[in-house]
Amino acid sequence: MKKITFIILVFVWISSLVILIIALTNLYPNTIFKEYRSSVGIAFITITGLLKLIYNSIKNKSNTNTSNHKN
Repeated sequence: MKKITFIILVFVWISSLVILIIALTNLYPNTIFKEYRSSVGIAFITITGLLKLIYNSIKNKSNTNTSNHKN
């Protein structure tokens, strides 16, 4: 379960990174993200922060579970 969640988090982050790159560069000149560059940047920062919180909570839960099993 932990590995599946981590893979999903990585996929979401890479997808948002690709969208950010497309929005901020001119790789594809006529994209739908061209007019919303600042919104895409803010959304990327928000998604990154939320994913970090989720990852840390999963990591803390697994550390708590492993420390309980050692006793």
